[in-house]
Amino acid sequence: MNLKGNHKILGFLAFSLGSFIAGGVNGFLGTGGGILFVFLLSSLTKNEKKDIYASTLCATIPISLIGIFAYYNAGAIEFSLLREIGIFTVLGGLLGAFLVGRLNTKYLNVIFSLLIIYSGINMIIN
Repeated sequence: MNLKGNHKILGFLAFSLGSFIAGGVNGFLGTGGGILFVFLLSSLTKNEKKDIYASTLCATIPISLIGIFAYYNAGAIEFSLLREIGIFTVLGGLLGAFLVGRLNTKYLNVIFSLLIIYSGINMIIN
């Protein structure tokens, strides 16, 4: 882990606590853990944004699998909806992964920020 600053132990503890919280948020809400991971990694590491986004994507895989298992056991997964959006989700993911390596970090930050603002406003209104 490429932590910022000289306080490696405090950084590790903050990283561990933040990861725990991000996992809990993702499991509770079904989303959001990845956004917290981006903030966490941006604050605590010296990594570039593109690397942070890729690492966040990898970190959300086990969280998502656990959430899927829990929601499946609760009967909360709408499989008909998954059939309707599944292929487009995969295609969008491929496009996003292709673009992240080609866009300037400044633009990635703007896109990410606008998405968070839009999501927040949408959550308040609806």
